[in-house]
Amino acid sequence: MSVRTSLGLACTAIVSVALAPCARAQEINYGALSAMFGEPVTTSATGSPQKASQTPANLQIITADDIRRSGATDIPDILRYYAGIDVRTEGALDNDVSIRGYGQPYNPRLLVLINGRQVYLDDYGYTAWQNLPVQLADIRQIEIVRGPASALFGFNAASGVINIITYDPLFDKTNVLNFGIGTHGTYTGSLVSTLNEPGKGGITVQLGGIKTDEFNQSAISYSPPPDASRPYAGNYAVDARFKPTDNTEVTLETTKSVSNASYEGSIFNYSTQSYRIESYKAGISADTQLGLISLLGYTNEAETTYHSSASSTPENDNNQIYVIQLNDLFKIANAHAIRLGLEYRNNRGSGLLFAGTLHYNNFAADAMWNWQISPSLSFTAAGRIDHLEIERDDPLSSADIYTPADYNASNFTTPSYNVGVVWQPTANDTFRFLTGRAVQAPSLLDLGFDIQIPEGPISVVVAGNPNLKPSISTNYEIDYDRQISPIHSILRTAIYYNISQDFMANASGLPGHFADGAYQFYSENTGNGQAAGGEMGLSGSNDAGFRWNASYSLVSVRNKTPFGPPSAPANFNNATPTSAIDFGGGYSWHQWETDAEAHWQSNYENNIYSATATGTVYTPVAVANYITASARIGYTVNSHVILAVAGQALTQANQNGFGAPQPYRRVLFSATFTY
Repeated sequence: MSVRTSLGLACTAIVSVALAPCARAQEINYGALSAMFGEPVTTSATGSPQKASQTPANLQIITADDIRRSGATDIPDILRYYAGIDVRTEGALDNDVSIRGYGQPYNPRLLVLINGRQVYLDDYGYTAWQNLPVQLADIRQIEIVRGPASALFGFNAASGVINIITYDPLFDKTNVLNFGIGTHGTYTGSLVSTLNEPGKGGITVQLGGIKTDEFNQSAISYSPPPDASRPYAGNYAVDARFKPTDNTEVTLETTKSVSNASYEGSIFNYSTQSYRIESYKAGISADTQLGLISLLGYTNEAETTYHSSASSTPENDNNQIYVIQLNDLFKIANAHAIRLGLEYRNNRGSGLLFAGTLHYNNFAADAMWNWQISPSLSFTAAGRIDHLEIERDDPLSSADIYTPADYNASNFTTPSYNVGVVWQPTANDTFRFLTGRAVQAPSLLDLGFDIQIPEGPISVVVAGNPNLKPSISTNYEIDYDRQISPIHSILRTAIYYNISQDFMANASGLPGHFADGAYQFYSENTGNGQAAGGEMGLSGSNDAGFRWNASYSLVSVRNKTPFGPPSAPANFNNATPTSAIDFGGGYSWHQWETDAEAHWQSNYENNIYSATATGTVYTPVAVANYITASARIGYTVNSHVILAVAGQALTQANQNGFGAPQPYRRVLFSATFTY
């Protein structure tokens, strides 16, 4: 797409807004709206404030109280006990999170956002959870969106979204200091401090970190360097928001995170990786006669160093992403909310793994229409179209079958959509009828990985493929929620059918072939799949201080691919537990509160990577059904001090199968000071 065409799209969108009769939008105060509605509020799906129960998506909100009572030290440990979510723990700081099947290391199908900024890494297309620059004490809510949601939430939301929303320094004051010490040499600490004049301006500064012992890795073939025996992660963030006028708001943010730990890679190999990630964000929104117009720009910069047994020297790569978003949200006759948007994204990778520099430009346009047909019935339709163009100037390995010209000629244009009908026939019953189509774009690694290794008279080439097609995920779903007032509970149910096309696998995880005097491995589209299943859960609390939750998740994954063990790990049929049960409860009494959660899942199949004299071998390993649990006891000394003891992985279950490190039981003592 040319610059002229891109500008034409922008002008069309702006003119469309200008010609529409509009009602002005309102600024968002989450705390006030949540208190008004009596339940958490979100603006994520449509841009307008909605009760969580009325969103046109399968959306569940984890509140700040839920986060505190979990006793968790990171976000994956919080997500582990929610229906439809599979969390794989592969190291003391290494987790992978998937929604509704297709669990894998470096999961590329999940979009993770913090206050609207994506935090997954575009080079490998995954989320480094230990590097998220947010302290748990500063999180207002975590939104779980199950199912494809690209048109509603943005680029690459193929299986779902984890949307993290922090307290707003314009309205909220968060002043919290936390220290923790635990078994296995665990030390944690965090500080969140806010200075503000409510409604006019404010700034929040937060910093924190963790250091602990790594899991016992004697079972794996890789021997980590000495500095990996004590993995650590640390970060800080500065979030400033102010209102120059009554109708405008400016946002400025900067973050930085570092970490060093052992990880299971995308091909099930282990290495030690050091991350250094920085971000900068600036935005302005104006409440005008044309609606709420917002302009947001941000950049994420990541530097990764890999220490692996396959190389005597560390390998480095760098990733920079630049994003600009323009949106206009306006209302017509109060029953219609419309959002129009444009997005430009530049994603650039460089370093040894890319043999130079590779980047792509992605241009997107989106529109959303939310129609409140009646107080009990609403209809939402959203559409998005992405056009991606690849560019490469640096020469490739001499044995690579592709040239820079092949990359520069490669592009694709593809649409995504979300459609939802929400019907509330009574005050206690909610039905949702949902369908969505999402696009998973190839990662930079899938496209442009390029390494040539001399092996005697021949060479081994491991490379990307500029002709990869994006993977498409289409979902059909019916949800039903029921408020059961006599027992102070809500019943949530969902059934869905998902079709995924053109799975992608990078060259390192596929069998190769011999051609032109070299043994060659290239990224490929590896087949299609279907996933069918559902979730059912009951949760509630009462005035006596009791709270409870229980849920059951079912998913059956069937995929067709020409590849699989022992030559490749790309087979999802047995890689997802069919059944999972989550249950827990808690009780608050005077100054005490105690909570416990447990997760049971059925057996699944993992892969063990090994390098042999004849090549890479993937050995399927059965992981038997297991149960893992966590618990916390807290004591409120006074309005400023809370003391707590929490336990994680209490059953010390075998979660990964023989040949992989296993999570250890951790007990953590903490003190939280509010000032």
